[in-house]
Amino acid sequence: MTAVRRNTSTVLLTALAVLLVLAATGRGDAPSELRRIAGPYAQDLVRWELTHALDKWVHLASVVLLRRSIDEDDRRADVAEFFALGDDLRRVDAELERTLAVAGDGPLAPEAILAQADALDARRAEIRAAVEETLEAAISDVVDELGIIRRVGPVRWPPVDFTFERQALVLVRSPRDAIQRLDDVLLEPGVSLLDQIGLEDGVEAMSDEISAIVVRLGGLATYPAQVIPTASLHTTLALASHEWLHHWLFFRPLGRQWAAGGELQSINETVANIAAEEIGDLALERLTGEAFEREPWSPRERRAEPPAGEFDFDREMRVTRLRLDELLADGRIEEAEAYLEERRLAFVANGHQLRKLNTAWFAFHGTYAGSPAAASPIEAQLRAVRADAAGLGAFLDRTSAIAEVGELEAMARAAGWANALPAGPRALSARLEQETR
Repeated sequence: MTAVRRNTSTVLLTALAVLLVLAATGRGDAPSELRRIAGPYAQDLVRWELTHALDKWVHLASVVLLRRSIDEDDRRADVAEFFALGDDLRRVDAELERTLAVAGDGPLAPEAILAQADALDARRAEIRAAVEETLEAAISDVVDELGIIRRVGPVRWPPVDFTFERQALVLVRSPRDAIQRLDDVLLEPGVSLLDQIGLEDGVEAMSDEISAIVVRLGGLATYPAQVIPTASLHTTLALASHEWLHHWLFFRPLGRQWAAGGELQSINETVANIAAEEIGDLALERLTGEAFEREPWSPRERRAEPPAGEFDFDREMRVTRLRLDELLADGRIEEAEAYLEERRLAFVANGHQLRKLNTAWFAFHGTYAGSPAAASPIEAQLRAVRADAAGLGAFLDRTSAIAEVGELEAMARAAGWANALPAGPRALSARLEQETR
C-alpha cells in the first residue's frame, strides 16, 4: 500500500508540474519575429522543471532514507541562520561597493571581501534545502488549518513546494497607445542589463506601435515555484504563499482564466496577494512565535496625505497613471511619452531608480490591483468580499469561482462595496491634483 501511495503521489506531482509549465508559456504563440529576437535569452521552462523538480525530491528522499535529523529546533535554527547570512551578504556587498568606489582603498582588499561572500554563499547553499522544507511545512500547516488545502490520499494537494532562485526576468510588451499586457516572454535570470536594453530596443524596432520593458519578478509559479533568496523571512513566506496560491487557483475557474489577461488576470494576482498576506503572517507566527499586527486596509483615496514637501512614491505614481490615462484617451501618444520621461526623471531625483517608464511598465505593474500603477477598483472590490467572508477559506472559495468579467463587481456589490469615486481618469486626476494643493 505504501508503494502504491508513493507512485500515486509521484504521478500527481508530475502531472501538476507539466500542467504548470504549459500554463506558464504565455497566452498563445508569440509572433515568430519576437521569438527570433528573444529566443537566445528565453528560459527553457521544461528543462528547468526537470532538473529542479528532481533535485527537490532527491533531497527529500535522502532525508528519509538516511534518517537525517528533522528536529524542530534544528530546523528553526537553520531558518534563522539562513536569513542572518542573507543580511551578512548584503553588508559584504555594500562593503565591496564602497571599496571599489575608492579604488580598493578600504580596510579589506576586494579579493578578501569576495572570499567572505563566497563563504557566506557556500554556507547558505548547505542549509538551503532544509530551510525550504521548513518554510513549506509552515505554510502547509497554516493552509491546512484554514481549510484551504485539500488531501488526495496522503498528499496535501497541491503540495506547497518552492525553491530559492535568482529573480526571474520577463519581457513585457504593450501597445504605445494603450495600457494592455500582451504576450510575455520569460527570460533567463542571468541576462545582463545591456542585453535587456538591447532586447527592448529590438522589440520596439519591430513595430513603432509597441513599447517593451524587461522586469524582474519576486517569484514565479513554476513547480516548484521560484522565490528570490534575498528577501526577509516574512517577505519570503508571503512570496512563497503567493506562488502556491497560483498552484491552488490553477485547478479552479479563476486560475484557469489567468492567461485571458486583463481584468481576470488582475483578479488572479490580487486574490493571491491578499490571501498571501494572511498566510504569510500566520506562517511567520508559527515559526517565530511572534504575531504580526497588520494595519487595517483602507482605500488609497482615503489614506492620509504625506507631510508637506515629502515625495510619496505611491501618490506620485498614482497621479502619473491617471494623467497618462487622460493623454492616451485623447490619442496624444507622443505627449504621453514625453510626460512619462519627465515623471521618470522626477522619481529618479527623489531616489527611485526607474530605468524606464512606458506603457509596458504600467501594463505589468498595473496587473496587481494594489499597486499605485493600477487604475481599477479591483482591490477595493476584493477587500469588500474578504471583509464579508467568514474566513480566508470562504473568501478563496468565492473568488476562485469567478470565470467571467463583471462577476467580481456583482459579488463586491452584494458584499457592500459601492464605487464612491468620480468616474473616469480625468475626474480622478482632478481630485488628486486638488488634494495635493
